[in-house]
Amino acid sequence: MIKLLRRVRYWFRKQRVEQELVEEIEFHRRLKQEQFERAGMPTHEAAVASRREMGNVLVAREDARTIWTTVWLDQVWQDVGYAFRQLRRSPSFTVIAVLTLAIGIGANSAVFTIVNGILLEALPYKNPQQLLVLFEQLPNAPTKFGFSPPDYEFMRKEARTFSGIAAFRTIPYELSGISQSQRVVGARMTPELFSVLGIAPRIGRAISIEDDAQQAQVAVLSDGLWARAFGRDPSIVGRPIMLDRRSYTVIGVMPPSIGFPPRGPELNGEPAEVFVPMAFTPAERQGWGMFYSNTVVARLKPGISVEQARVEVTGLLQPLAEHYPPVLGPFLKGFSIPMAALDEETVGRTRRMLLMLMSAVGIVLLIGCADVANLILTRSSSRQREIAIRSSLGAGPARIARQLLTEGIILAGAGGAFGLLLAYCATRVLLGFAGQTLPRAESIAFNYRAVAFTAAVSLLTPLVFAILPAFRTAFANDAAVLKATTKTITPAGTRSRLLASFVVAQVALALVLSVGAGLLVRSFLALLSTNPGFRPEQVVWLSAMLPSGRYPIGPPMRTFFERTLERAKRIPGVASAAEGSELPLGVRDRRAYSAEGSTTQIPEASRHIAPSWVSPEYFQTLGIPLIRGRSFTDADNRNSQPVVVINNLLAQMLWPNEDPIGHRIKWGIEASQAPWMTIVGVVADVKQSGLNVPVDAQAYIPLAQEPLNDFFRTVNLVVRSNRDANSIISELRNAVHEIDSDLPLEVQPLTEMIGDSLKPQRFSMTLVIVFAAIALALSAIGIYGVLTNVVSQQKHEIGVRMALGATASDVMLLVIRRALTLMAIGIVIGVVGAISVTRLMSTLLYEVRPTDSIALLGATAVLAALALVASLVPAYRATGVDPLRALKVE
Repeated sequence: MIKLLRRVRYWFRKQRVEQELVEEIEFHRRLKQEQFERAGMPTHEAAVASRREMGNVLVAREDARTIWTTVWLDQVWQDVGYAFRQLRRSPSFTVIAVLTLAIGIGANSAVFTIVNGILLEALPYKNPQQLLVLFEQLPNAPTKFGFSPPDYEFMRKEARTFSGIAAFRTIPYELSGISQSQRVVGARMTPELFSVLGIAPRIGRAISIEDDAQQAQVAVLSDGLWARAFGRDPSIVGRPIMLDRRSYTVIGVMPPSIGFPPRGPELNGEPAEVFVPMAFTPAERQGWGMFYSNTVVARLKPGISVEQARVEVTGLLQPLAEHYPPVLGPFLKGFSIPMAALDEETVGRTRRMLLMLMSAVGIVLLIGCADVANLILTRSSSRQREIAIRSSLGAGPARIARQLLTEGIILAGAGGAFGLLLAYCATRVLLGFAGQTLPRAESIAFNYRAVAFTAAVSLLTPLVFAILPAFRTAFANDAAVLKATTKTITPAGTRSRLLASFVVAQVALALVLSVGAGLLVRSFLALLSTNPGFRPEQVVWLSAMLPSGRYPIGPPMRTFFERTLERAKRIPGVASAAEGSELPLGVRDRRAYSAEGSTTQIPEASRHIAPSWVSPEYFQTLGIPLIRGRSFTDADNRNSQPVVVINNLLAQMLWPNEDPIGHRIKWGIEASQAPWMTIVGVVADVKQSGLNVPVDAQAYIPLAQEPLNDFFRTVNLVVRSNRDANSIISELRNAVHEIDSDLPLEVQPLTEMIGDSLKPQRFSMTLVIVFAAIALALSAIGIYGVLTNVVSQQKHEIGVRMALGATASDVMLLVIRRALTLMAIGIVIGVVGAISVTRLMSTLLYEVRPTDSIALLGATAVLAALALVASLVPAYRATGVDPLRALKVE
C-alpha cells in the first residue's frame, strides 16, 4: 500500500516542487521582515521591504513552471528519440505492429468514410432537419405509396403546420439532339419544390408558378448533365434541348453540390438530371383514387414538431375522404398518411447494415490492438534488465511508463499514416464494388472528416494496446529482475495471465465476427437458392423508353411493340420473345380489385394486387410454369372478351377449394365501372419486388386488350434463345435500332438483373467476410505469438521434462494443450457474445435465424482449426530444445 501511495505521489511532483519553492521564498521573506522590524522599521513597511528584497512569488512560480516545462520537453524529446532507436533495433516487431494497426485503422477509416457520407453528412438543403416526406397507405398494404394529385392539392391547401409543401416524381426521358441520344432521369416537380428545399439554380432561374400553370416546356439541368452533355457551356440557358423529342427551353442549371432527390428511397429515389414542371392535367387533378405515384415533401414551420404535424395530418383524413366519390368510401377504411424525416427515409433501410459494418471493423481494430499489446508484452520480457537498470539509476515508474507509451504512440502514428493511405484506396474499391446500391452515394468522399477520424483513432489506439503493458512493465519488481539469472528469468505469472487474457479476448471477438459473417453467407445462399418463379438462363432483357414526341399514345406505340417483337423473333436462335409492362423483381404497381364468387371474404381496403400487362408468349419466354388453364394467344385482343391469368397465391386466397378458371375479377371495388375479366389460367408465383420479399397476389392482362397510354411507354422485351445470352445482345440491339436508330437502349442477360437485385446483400456479406478473415488471421497471429513466447521463456522447464523422459509428442501436446485451453475459454465467451449480438442482425437475414447452429458451429470449427495450425509451429520448435543446453546454469 505504501509503495502504491509513493507511485501516486510521483505524478504530483510538479505541484510539490512549485509548493516547496513558494514555501522556501516565504520563509526567507519572513526572516528579512524580522530583521527590518528589529532595526526599528514598522511592521507594514518591513513586510513591503521584505517582499521587495525577495522578489515576486508569482514570478518565481512562473520561473519554476518555465524550468519544469523546459525539463519536461527535453525529457519528451529524449523519450521520442530513444523510442525511435528502440523501434529501429527491432524491425520485425515494428513492421508487424505497424501493419497490424494500419489494417485495423485503415478498415475503420474506410467504413467511416461511407458511414459519414450516408449517415452523418447533412442533406445539402436548407435546414434539412425540418424536411418531411409524406406517403399514403391502406391497411394491410405491403408498402406505402405516393400521393395522388387531388390528395396532394388538398393537403397543400389545408395543412397549417407546414411552411411549404411540394410534390415530384421521377420519370425517364430521352435526351436527343446531341452526339448520341441517352436516357436521363427526369423529375416532374411542382413549382414550390425548390423553395421548400431551400435551393436555387446556380445560373438562370427556377421553375415558376406561371410555368406550371401554362404547362410550359422549360427545363432546369443538373450540374452533372450540364457537364456531360453540354460541356458546361454557360450559353445553354435560353437554348432549346430535346427531351422525348419535344423541344424544352433550358432556364437554369443547378449547383454541383445539390442533387435531388437523394438516392435511397424505394419510390422516386433516383437523383434527377433534368427538372420540368409537374403541370397536372385536369384528368390528374380529378383522379381521386388514382395516380398514386407522387412523392410529397413538406417543410415544418419553425417551432413545430413532427408529432404536431402528424396530429394535424391525421385530423385531415376525414375531410379528405369526404372529397372522394361515395363509391370509394369503403376503400378508404383505415386509410393513413405516414410521414418520416427526409434523411431517415433516405437512409433508413441502410442504417442497420452500415452500423453493423462499423461494429465489424471496430472488432477488427480491437483484435489488432490486442495483437500489438501481446507483441509489446512479449518484447518487454526481453527488456526487463534494461528497464530495471534504468529504474535503479533513478528513472521512476512514471518516466518508464511514459517512455513505453511514447513508443506506442509512435507505432500508432505510423499505423495511422499507412492506414490513411489504405483507407483512401479501400474507399474507392468499396464504392466501385457497391455501385448504386448505397443511398447518397454522391455524398461519400474522403474528406477532412475521414482524416480527422483517422487521427483520432490513431491517438486513441495506444490507450487500448499500450497503457496496460506500459504500466505492467513500469511497476515490475526491479530488484528481482536484477538478481535473476537467464535460467530463472521466466515470464511472471501476471504477465502470462495478461498475455492469455489478450488471446482469449481476440478469440471471443473473432468468433462474434465470424458468426456474423456465417449468418450473412447462409442468408445469401438462401437468397440464391430461392426460386424466383421463372427461369432466367439464356434470356436477354431489353428496355427502351418511347419518347412522347414521336410516339403518341395509342396506335403508334402499339405498332412499335408489334414491330419490335417481329424483329426479335427473326434473330437466329431465338426460341420465343415477349413484352411486358414490368418484369419480375421489378413490379411496383399495386391496384385494388374485386372478385366475383370468391369463397373468401377479404375487406375491400385490404385487396391489393400486382398487375402486369404482357404479350402472348410471356410465360413461355420467362419459363413461368402454367398450373392450370391456358396462357394468352393472339386471339386475346381488343375485340375479344377481357381475360386474365392469375398467380397461384391469388387463386388460393380467393378460391382455396375450387377451380378458379371461369371466375371473374375487375379493378376497383364492387361499385366500380371497370369491365370484368375472366380468369383463363393460373401460373406459378413469381417474385415481384425482390428475392427476399414475400410474393404478392398478381394478375396478368393481355397487352393487346389494353388501350396504351403513357404508363406503357417503357418497353420491356425479353428474348429466350438456344444460344449464349451475351452472344445475342448486339443482334437484339441492332434489331430495335432498325426501327428507331436514336432510341437509347438498356440490354443485359436476365441473370445479371437478378445479380443486380442482390447487390446490397452481396456488398454487406463480402465486407463482413473480409473483416472476419482479417480478425481470424490476427487471432491466429496472437495465439502463435503467445505460444512462441511461452516456448522461448520456458526452455528450462521443457529441458527438465525431456531429461526426465518426456517424448517429443508429450512436449508438443503440452504446447498445443495451452493453445486449446485459451481457445476454449475464448469460444465460450464468444458464443455468449455472438448469441447476444447477432440478434441485432435479424432484419438483415433471409430465412436464417440469428441463432443458426450451422453458422455458430462452422465459425467455431474454423477458429479451432486456425488455433491448432497456429500452435503447431511453436509446438514443433519446443521439441527441438536440447535438454543439456537448457539445463546449463550461467
